[in-house]
Amino acid sequence: MLVVATSQSYSQVIKIDDFELNDFDMFPAGWEVRGEEAKKEYLVNQDAKGNRYLAAQSLDSDMFILKKIKVDLVEYPYLNWKWRAKEFPMNGDESVKNFCDAAASISVVLKLSKWRPKSIKYTWSTSLERGKVTESPYSVWPSRADIIVLQSGKTETDGWQTEKRNVLADYLSLYGEKMVKSLIIEAIAIMTDSDNTKTLSAADYDNMFFSKN
Repeated sequence: MLVVATSQSYSQVIKIDDFELNDFDMFPAGWEVRGEEAKKEYLVNQDAKGNRYLAAQSLDSDMFILKKIKVDLVEYPYLNWKWRAKEFPMNGDESVKNFCDAAASISVVLKLSKWRPKSIKYTWSTSLERGKVTESPYSVWPSRADIIVLQSGKTETDGWQTEKRNVLADYLSLYGEKMVKSLIIEAIAIMTDSDNTKTLSAADYDNMFFSKN
């Protein structure tokens, strides 16, 4: 499913998903995944108040889900969402190949390509400190996957954390550019993984959207 967003069709925000219209305990509509078995790892859950959200759980797997969506970051630079990490992959470290797992991550896919993909990945890390910027150890030129750690380990409240990230500013900083006239992303990916550490990883996601400010 391809969602195309333009300034003519939306005002201040572009919705990615809040999972409210999805069936309980089912794989969310509009998202893609590799294989039917992987759909069991990303299911819509519901809290006591009736709010629905995406619950992800990984046991020694590397599955992710993806939604194709074209958004111009010059017009809508801010990515907003909330998440909570529930289980952390033991010794997870996104900068090391043998431990490259994260409880939660959201990637802005700049280029969908089998051989030359480009993305900016925001993670909730087991061990890396907040603010750490690194590159995926699996990314080999000409592909590129930058990683920015937004949360690390358990929080004081152990609950939902709300994020608002200027993706355009991150892109300009990472790629050493001062400005761009247009920067259209091609997809959003969600990943909770644990294949490298061979452990358990789990997180929840909700209320994802782009905004002008």
